[in-house]
Amino acid sequence: MKKTFSTAVCFAALLSLSAFSVKADVNKKVLKSFHSVFSRATNVQWEEYKDHYFVSFKQNDMLVKANYDMNGNMVNSIRYYKAQYLPLNILYAIKENYPSKTINIVTEVNDDNGTNYFIELKDNRNWTIIQSDADANFNVFDKFKKA
Repeated sequence: MKKTFSTAVCFAALLSLSAFSVKADVNKKVLKSFHSVFSRATNVQWEEYKDHYFVSFKQNDMLVKANYDMNGNMVNSIRYYKAQYLPLNILYAIKENYPSKTINIVTEVNDDNGTNYFIELKDNRNWTIIQSDADANFNVFDKFKKA
């Protein structure tokens, strides 16, 4: 779990650095790879770094951010979306384990460690962020009271 957390933190830090980069002149391999998966992407914004490309875009009502190496391989990605896009086994498990809470937003992180979901739940008094793997194994990532 700590490795996943550190991966998520590193990825978030990398995403924050994107505001300081220059617009990219994306190579053909990367563009071909991107368009083969994300043919309906809108608001696409590329940024180039020394050894990779960062892209941010919208697709299917989701904000998506991804890193590609110079050979067109997606290194990692993060997607932000509503509960309706969660895998059904995870959605069902949340409804069973947290019946009094509603899902506010989901952050899906894909990297070498697989796919992890950070699900923000809310009720009248608290916010709870749970982490789930693809098999709906949960742990409480963070919890705090509403102000």
